Amino acid sequence: MRASTSAERAGNLPAELASFVGRRREVAEIKRLLSVSRLVTLTGVGGAGKTRLSLRVAADVRRAYADGVWYVELAALEDQALLTHTIATALGVHDRRARLQAPVLAEYLQSKQLLLVLDNCEHLRGACAALAETLLRAAPHLRILATSRQPLGLTCEQTYQVPTMPVPDGDLLPPLETLAHYEAVILFADRAAAVHPTFTLTPTNFATVVQVCQQVDGIPLAIELAAARLRHLSLDDILERLQDRYRLLTIGSRTALPRHQTLRGLIDWSMELCSEQERTLWSRLSIFAGGFDLHAAEAVCASDGISGDSVVDLVASLVDKSIVSCEEHEGRVRYRLLETIRQYGQDRLRESGDRHALRARHQRYYGHLVEQAWAQWFGPDQERWLRRLQDEHSNIRIALEYCFTEPGEAEYGLRIAGALWYFWIATGLTSEGRRWLDRGVRLATEPSPSRAQALWVNGYLRIVQEDVASAQSMIAECMRHGRQLNDAHACAWATQLAGMTAMSNGDLVEAHRLLEEALARHTANGDLIGALDDRFYLAAVAALRNDAHEATTVCEEALALCAAHGERWFKSYMLWDLGLVAWQIGDRQRAAAAVRDGLCLAKVFNEQWAIGFCIEMLAWIAEAEGRHHCAARLLGGAETIWQRVGAPLFGMRHLNSRHDQCVELLRDALGKRTFDTELRHGTRLMLDQVIAYALEEQENRRPRAGARSNTPQELTSREAHVANLIAQGLSNKEIAAKLTIAPRTAEGHVEHILCKLGFTSRAQIAAWVVEQRDLRTAPGSGDGFQAADDFRTQHDHGAVARDVHLDQEE
Repeated sequence: MRASTSAERAGNLPAELASFVGRRREVAEIKRLLSVSRLVTLTGVGGAGKTRLSLRVAADVRRAYADGVWYVELAALEDQALLTHTIATALGVHDRRARLQAPVLAEYLQSKQLLLVLDNCEHLRGACAALAETLLRAAPHLRILATSRQPLGLTCEQTYQVPTMPVPDGDLLPPLETLAHYEAVILFADRAAAVHPTFTLTPTNFATVVQVCQQVDGIPLAIELAAARLRHLSLDDILERLQDRYRLLTIGSRTALPRHQTLRGLIDWSMELCSEQERTLWSRLSIFAGGFDLHAAEAVCASDGISGDSVVDLVASLVDKSIVSCEEHEGRVRYRLLETIRQYGQDRLRESGDRHALRARHQRYYGHLVEQAWAQWFGPDQERWLRRLQDEHSNIRIALEYCFTEPGEAEYGLRIAGALWYFWIATGLTSEGRRWLDRGVRLATEPSPSRAQALWVNGYLRIVQEDVASAQSMIAECMRHGRQLNDAHACAWATQLAGMTAMSNGDLVEAHRLLEEALARHTANGDLIGALDDRFYLAAVAALRNDAHEATTVCEEALALCAAHGERWFKSYMLWDLGLVAWQIGDRQRAAAAVRDGLCLAKVFNEQWAIGFCIEMLAWIAEAEGRHHCAARLLGGAETIWQRVGAPLFGMRHLNSRHDQCVELLRDALGKRTFDTELRHGTRLMLDQVIAYALEEQENRRPRAGARSNTPQELTSREAHVANLIAQGLSNKEIAAKLTIAPRTAEGHVEHILCKLGFTSRAQIAAWVVEQRDLRTAPGSGDGFQAADDFRTQHDHGAVARDVHLDQEE
């Protein structure tokens, strides 16, 4: 045996035929893994860029290996018995024997310091694992970088899941100048320029490029194939035809191996590597959209050849094969198929004849989930339910589509769409909610409780979007249904919506009468959600009528109801109401404090409407206090939210007038040019940035007495005291008793602490307190905390926030 010394010194990495785009974080992490492990395997879906990434890493670390970096392409190898020979040939090791045995290769590598890159190991996984183990045992200075759709399975192996390239999320496009952060877009532009040298990203084409990248899930291979079609199609044509992606993306490089010529070929190959049960589950999992959890997979996919008990192992196997990806976030594990792989699975599902049955099971599962969420919404689990429905939004859409396309299912679709009322509001998806409800109402025309609910929910969404005229016919029809069916709930909601309509039209007297009547109806029906929601509008009407006493009373009743049930979503709105009351009577300090607390709660839920209300009012307060630049920026932030959800301030005429007045005052104070600049700056802020800016501004404006806390300027002395009591295991009620404050005030302090520290649970606060004690002496049980009194000054019209708001620092 002899080795080719010239090749040995140089290695054999293939030259890059195209520029390498992005992947800086991935390259850095893989280099780190190679520094601590002798076997690193890059896993990921076909087309994710494992090969290119491995070659870039290998090129970057070449100097670290005295005997070179060696690349071995295994995709074309069908016979695993030739594996050793193939590697030896790549290394430049020649032997006259037809099949070089592993011990001989191990002996050759024994004294070598080199990196061996084994590309496309999945179809030879067992043989590659056995050989890698043999070589690593024999050669102490050998390191192996492998690519495979699933790990090799050795104990010494470090795996790295290669992600697809980042693309902008959702329908809201980022500014053109920020697209450099999205590697998928840059890759498309780079490959497009290779086809048309004059191609560049411009304000007129970048939105289409983003949509193309979204359509192909940021998969590098798919992006490159799509860009290549610019030879014959316009950018708009490519986007339009991506719906039939398999027909479109069929022409790749003529020199590529067959399985790499098209995405279909890549996925065909992945399917061939699966067992029969894995193939069946793959096709059934394609019924899900946007991901799924294990419980859903078991409920929907277990039947005819797949038992419920076997689903978990089969899903795990598909994860190993990079067919299914697994994500864990805040203790929740979810799985998903990239859209390309999902569509392939759907083709197989259609061929099997099982698609209709799977869709029906899918619809029932998610319909039941939505109804569970509606039944349990009013309570302490709101955040969990909202997060769950957000995770399953795509699946809910699939279920609704089935309802409104399958004969006889429209009534059930109305139940689902109506039960999502709070979801449409909380997420700002009011327009989508309207579309589903409109569709269902047209299909299911007979009076029923489901149709009555759909009518009032649809009317509600229209009112908050300032489409009052079209809402009125729905309110009237809902009332007719309610009377015909003796449905007291429908009648109560129709009455409330009539009051909301009057409020939007500026008739506060009629609005007050109708909302009071609706509140009585909701209360008689035992509808806590209705009673709380009605109070939000009733308190606002009272405040706008300058009846601070009634408004405060209504707010206190609502907040007491929230506290009794652990409710926090409505509470964010009621705190805004409390701020509106204080604003109307000129108490800007209390108004700002109440709205700030409401914003902290709304932030937890990412509640678009409530966040918009709070940001808007903080802008009014900033303008009144002469902080004009801040006010203009906050108005810009609120404007972005209003554009997203459909209409400002639920279409309330009096509040919209105040918005317009604030704009005029700021324009006069700053001048049109400066005002426009600051407003534009606010509109460019991301939602989290707007919230952080608003909270920071409010914190900076608050009067302080030089109080010092565990982290400078983070918690007030009272909040630090409360945090210590939480760490001692005290409940809100016990904290209130110890500090001689109202329980709702204690609850407010806890929410304030959660918001400031970015936590979501009391356990996190307790752990933080312990950590701070380890760093320095915490202001524990006495002198470090000065208990401030609750709202020492009361107005003639009644307490603005009697025992329901956070204590104010002196």
